[in-house]
Amino acid sequence: MEDSSITEAAHDAAPTARRRETRARLIDAATDVFVEEGLQGASVESICTRAGFTRGAFYSNFSSKEELFLAALTHEHEKRLENLRTRAAELEPRLHTLETPLERQTLAAYVTDFVAPTEPTLDWFLLETEFVLLATRDAALAPGFAEFLQRFEGAIAAIVEDLVAAAGRRFLIPVDQAVATFSALYERSYRLRALDPGQTTVTADLGGRIAELLFIVTGPIDGATDTCEIWSTATFGDTQ
Repeated sequence: MEDSSITEAAHDAAPTARRRETRARLIDAATDVFVEEGLQGASVESICTRAGFTRGAFYSNFSSKEELFLAALTHEHEKRLENLRTRAAELEPRLHTLETPLERQTLAAYVTDFVAPTEPTLDWFLLETEFVLLATRDAALAPGFAEFLQRFEGAIAAIVEDLVAAAGRRFLIPVDQAVATFSALYERSYRLRALDPGQTTVTADLGGRIAELLFIVTGPIDGATDTCEIWSTATFGDTQ
């Protein structure tokens, strides 16, 4: 009786495992094809050929190319989040042991290392921009994509808030508003980079500019004198 149950369980699990493997291979293949050909240029046929599957295998897992793209985008963002969490886990102990107030130059170095822009990020920025335009015009895609973006930004906000606290600072505005501002700066930098690929400084300087914003929207937890005051005067001049 027990052996029969085990056999049945294994039989039921096998299709599930195969289905997961098929989905994973389709997502991996689609990622390459999307990066090479763009969202609009990629076809179901080219994705299936790259993955080594038939159209039947595709449509048994995804209802459309757009659904597959959202799955690939989710997979890509999960990898980014895992990478950020790993970096945060490495960075947090260093922030806890700071003996002096965090200064702009130090924070800029931390943020640059944390963000670490790479060329594939530019590829994905272009793909996401394509999908935003598509979802904006498609009422069926818009809700799921909006929910996806909110989940991703919420996860980023939790990571950033913990790191800011580890550095002895706190947000002076709601953290979700701060992260939305950082995201806007990030997107603008990559938009300029996409329009002029040779203009690498717009992304290379991203860490420093996010650090500047962090000093503006955060303050010391203990109420100590903020080094931001000195930096703000030096950067923007006396406004009196």
